[in-house]
Amino acid sequence: MKRFLLTISAVAIAATVSAQSMEEFRRQAMAEMKQFKQQAIDEYKDFRAKANAEYAEFLKEAWKQCELKPAITPPKIDPPVQPVAPPRIADKPISPKPLVFGGLKPMPKPVVPKMPKIDIPEVTPEDEPLILKMPVQFYGTTRNIRLRPGTGEVNVADASEQSVSNAWKKLADGRYELMLADCIATRDTLRLCDWGYYLFTKAVSEEFCEAKHTNNTKMLQAYLMTQAGYKIRLARSNNKIYLLFPSESIIYKAPNYKLDGVSYYLLDEDFTGSSIYLCHAAFPGEQGFSINMNEQPLFPFVASVERTHKSMKYPDAAITFAANKNLIDFYNAFPRTSWDVLSYSSLSKEAKNKLYPTLRKAIEGKDEATAANILINFVQTGFKYQTDNQQFGYERPLFGDESLFYPYCDCEDRSILYSILVRELMGLDVALVYYPGHLATAVCFKNGPYGDYFNVGEKKYTVCDPTYIGANIGLTMPNMNNNEAELTLLQ
Repeated sequence: MKRFLLTISAVAIAATVSAQSMEEFRRQAMAEMKQFKQQAIDEYKDFRAKANAEYAEFLKEAWKQCELKPAITPPKIDPPVQPVAPPRIADKPISPKPLVFGGLKPMPKPVVPKMPKIDIPEVTPEDEPLILKMPVQFYGTTRNIRLRPGTGEVNVADASEQSVSNAWKKLADGRYELMLADCIATRDTLRLCDWGYYLFTKAVSEEFCEAKHTNNTKMLQAYLMTQAGYKIRLARSNNKIYLLFPSESIIYKAPNYKLDGVSYYLLDEDFTGSSIYLCHAAFPGEQGFSINMNEQPLFPFVASVERTHKSMKYPDAAITFAANKNLIDFYNAFPRTSWDVLSYSSLSKEAKNKLYPTLRKAIEGKDEATAANILINFVQTGFKYQTDNQQFGYERPLFGDESLFYPYCDCEDRSILYSILVRELMGLDVALVYYPGHLATAVCFKNGPYGDYFNVGEKKYTVCDPTYIGANIGLTMPNMNNNEAELTLLQ
């Protein structure tokens, strides 16, 4: 019995020592983790301080005069009358027939550069009552941007190299750290793409400076962009500062300058010249900038007008949907760009939740040709047709959600929407097919081809035209010159 009690006591003592050891180990691990995190923060602060000091010196050097390439006008497409396939043609089985086409534009799935994380500066309880909050309205949200007392506007005396360099030193002296942290926190919370962050920092800069385009707003926005890792270039024209942004995808209606093989676009509509003085200096550690979107921003949902879209041939393929007005407004501010960017951007979560269950049910258990015909008839007959010029007065391809929102859509809008549905509901590779004056799609079926098709390496892409009303897959719209067709692969 005595030995048993001694054993219990030994176990209890060991357990106590073990618990104390574990607690001590936990405290030590937490302390080391905190120390490691603080060390990383300090190292990053040191890097930024050095980078900003170097950049301010670069800004002093003479900016070079450059001639901008003129803005490119979007290709004009769409016949004013939408062709309808006669029933005897639309329903007739088609034998596979290879088509000779003009060219191939390989388009790998775009990658959006990863931006560095920036820790939000801590505010002590004593300082908290002194922190000012500047409300910024942004597509249905109100973001309160924090400012420390005395965070005055940095005035740029003129657009000379010395004035810009002096202004940068003031921007980097710590007064804007809370503003920067809140901009980055907003980007992450709302899941903004690079273009979304550009628009948000523009809104913040204009709200803070109480002005639209001034040298002060541009300098502040340049600081908020570079510190978050984005690649930009500063320029001036007629004593006015401008920002240029790189893009691998074409941006229409914006003059550009090619630097190191990449086109940098000047996006301000108030610019009317053709020549700029450009600062070639790169901010240390810059990551990139892209107008591609991997996901839609998380704006509050405000229902717009409801619209019903229903296939005439397959009545089970029908939905009624009200798009998010905040998202539509965001798309209104998006630069005009190539069709593949809009296709890769997919649909919003709300649109997918409404659309995809119905369409999945409609194609469930069907062979791939029948499933593709159900989806193409849904797009052909479930949406009213008008050209961009008729609806907007200018060329404007639509994002998928915009096609669900606006009363009309045309050939490129239908092709973008159909390419999204086929890729995401059927898991197939798609190509956008550009004929002079028209846009269609082509699909790489697993068991195809069906009807007219293009040979692309070892793959065969069947023509699928969502604007040729009533036409099954494999039918090319009349009067299309395949010899001039250009394929853009969406993979």
